[in-house]
Amino acid sequence: MTYDVAIIGAGVNGAASAFHLSRRFKHVALMDQGSIASGGSGAAGAFISPKFSKGGELKRLISEAFVYSLKFYQDNFPDLIDVKPLLHIARREDEALKIRSFKNSTELKIVEQLKESMFSGLNRFAQEQESIALECSGVVDAKSVCCEMAKGVDFICLKVDSISYENNCWHIGDIRAKRIVLSTGASAHLVPMPHIRLRAVWGHRIDISTTTQLPYHLHQLVSISATDSSGKCAIGATHDLNFKLNDEHYIATQRQELLDKALKSVDLKDIKILKDYAGFRSGSNDYLPMMGRVADLKQTLKRYDFLKDGFKMPYTKAIYHKDLYMLNGVGGYGFVLAPLLAKKLTDLIVEDADEDEVLSPSRFITRYAKKALVV
Repeated sequence: MTYDVAIIGAGVNGAASAFHLSRRFKHVALMDQGSIASGGSGAAGAFISPKFSKGGELKRLISEAFVYSLKFYQDNFPDLIDVKPLLHIARREDEALKIRSFKNSTELKIVEQLKESMFSGLNRFAQEQESIALECSGVVDAKSVCCEMAKGVDFICLKVDSISYENNCWHIGDIRAKRIVLSTGASAHLVPMPHIRLRAVWGHRIDISTTTQLPYHLHQLVSISATDSSGKCAIGATHDLNFKLNDEHYIATQRQELLDKALKSVDLKDIKILKDYAGFRSGSNDYLPMMGRVADLKQTLKRYDFLKDGFKMPYTKAIYHKDLYMLNGVGGYGFVLAPLLAKKLTDLIVEDADEDEVLSPSRFITRYAKKALVV
């Protein structure tokens, strides 16, 4: 059988792509060397919240994706999302300015008068900072929701080292597909893409139990989920560091750092550590995700040799690989961004729609060529 689409990488980007593409194509495969969400996606805190900043393309995109994904998870996986208010507190003065700006510009529903109960459990450090409360936010069960999104497609456990295009079809070993979506996260690219450099960022989450009842999700130095009926909650953060997975002392140090930061915000009592999670999250150099067609860089530079002289080229003029797409670089907002970006990617594939210039992976070609790097 030849698949209509093969998705390589079964993190949140791949799983969300599988969900949307399987509703438009009959034969869809999802491939990964591990299980679904076995890497950074499975280790995510999976908070569904907006970006609290003054403005810019990333804030605009995440604001749109926040509204979309909150409804997406509630409509499709209501048992896997915990919907609660969100209290976001500034860490320092420059963030206070961003929160004030966000309050003045957002269309999201804000709790105008913060209830005393929202502050009663906070420590003095948190109480003294600028804050904002949203009426609605969420946390999803990261691994479970990825597995549910991937239902209905063929999951193939396979380490993909190379792909090739022959006779109007993509070949992945013995597997054939008309189209490929690359959602490989921080792993190496499967076709030459030196113009795209990913930032591999470690994320760390711990699940704990506590006798403290936190009735809302809380973001400050770290993110803390609301406690469930059994007193369980998650504490997570994305760290730009080289996490040492097999070093127990190092893991314990980082675990304590998460706890110390959480305790600066709220007094969590009778804490018991239930489990640690950690893994890579992939981000782009400009912090925006990448969604769209994959350019053949060698052929593009060959046709437009003037690029090396510093001239610009519209991304639409790039020479593209046939039926090769990517969704990557969502960073710490994967569970917010992936459902919307996967929907947009599916529309692009099915309807041959124009790419979003801001998100196109080809946006990096001009800068790369100007540096006169050899391909």
